[in-house]
Amino acid sequence: MKNAYVISDHHGDNGTVREGKILRDVQTKRFDELEARGLVREATAAEVEAGDQHSIEPDPSKPVESEKQAKAPANKKAAEPANKGA
Repeated sequence: MKNAYVISDHHGDNGTVREGKILRDVQTKRFDELEARGLVREATAAEVEAGDQHSIEPDPSKPVESEKQAKAPANKKAAEPANKGA
């Protein structure tokens, strides 16, 4: 069993993994297959201790959930009928 450091984002058998993720206790045969494809390398002891170091920066062009909820549409209220007081 080996600990693998993911070199490149890829979709694996158990889902998508991001660059910088530490895969712990990978079977040696599976590790060798992934290493041959250039997707992982053996993680150092310091990397395993530090844990996952991948970071995903938010896309500035996409609003954050709280911003989406904060903006109410201008046409939310129904129009007042002209004959309401009649």
